[in-house]
Amino acid sequence: MKRFVALLLVVLMIFGAVGCGKSAPSNEATPSSENGEAPVKTRKLTFSHVFQTNHPVHIALTEANEMLKEKTGGRLELEIYPNATYATYNDAVSAVRMGNLDMTCLDSASDWLPKSGVLLGPYVFRSYEHWKNFKSSDIYEDLKKEIGEAVGVVQLDMYNFGFRHMTGNKPLTTLEDFDDIVLRCVDFPPYSELAVIFDASVTATPIGEVYMALQTGLVDAQENPLTQITTMKFYEVQDYLMLTGHMLAVSSTIISQDAWNSLSKEDQEILKEVFRYEADLIDQMVIENESALIQQCIDEGMTLISDIDTTPFKERVPLAKKLKKL
Repeated sequence: MKRFVALLLVVLMIFGAVGCGKSAPSNEATPSSENGEAPVKTRKLTFSHVFQTNHPVHIALTEANEMLKEKTGGRLELEIYPNATYATYNDAVSAVRMGNLDMTCLDSASDWLPKSGVLLGPYVFRSYEHWKNFKSSDIYEDLKKEIGEAVGVVQLDMYNFGFRHMTGNKPLTTLEDFDDIVLRCVDFPPYSELAVIFDASVTATPIGEVYMALQTGLVDAQENPLTQITTMKFYEVQDYLMLTGHMLAVSSTIISQDAWNSLSKEDQEILKEVFRYEADLIDQMVIENESALIQQCIDEGMTLISDIDTTPFKERVPLAKKLKKL
């Protein structure tokens, strides 16, 4: 009898061990599979940018995200942090270079590849058609590769969000008009060249503080593309819009080497396709919306000055380049 009880206990222990060896339910959310195959795990690529949610860059990103999820069958999607909620522009670029953030926007790579600064050079691009022709050239493809290698990231496609224009509380159409004017501009080259081109005093106020600086008079004028002027509501604190068209606001998408190398060749090609679509969509939105954005500024009370002789400004571009080298 004792031998029977001992044998029974051994059997129960064996079955108990088997039962304990079953996997616990996972809390990781994965897309369900309808055909009986293993469920697909979703990887979220973190993407930080400084634009508000009604800006073309964010709108195009959300559409690109849907395309990415569809083309990868749910394997990849973006986790988007708009309006600098993850990091400032410079910090986001640094985070991608170090591999702490997957993706962000890169406006200028001139700190790593000086010749790439020409993309944001004053009066470099004459029109949107000029930009389109550039993007279809071998020079564009070669430059993307060079930028990626210099910065230490993978450079995806570039886009623009409009020509940059001037706003102020008085007409600013001649060099003399900029006397005693404090102009806000972006805090890295070649934007700093605007001090010479417009013969103005410039300050690098962070974009999130520009509205208040204009409202309080700490800054007299600012320059930005129409997309930014309207989304930031600068028309509430500026009276005049001058269509100087002094720069094309060019940017791009970059991804960290770590994130890129962790993807399959198939997903790398999908990512290229998705962000080529995103870049072209932004270009298209900017062109289609430009007239409406100008009208919005007028409707909000700004006085439009479009007939501006930009020759004196263009003539100072070589001077700005010369002083930059000193």
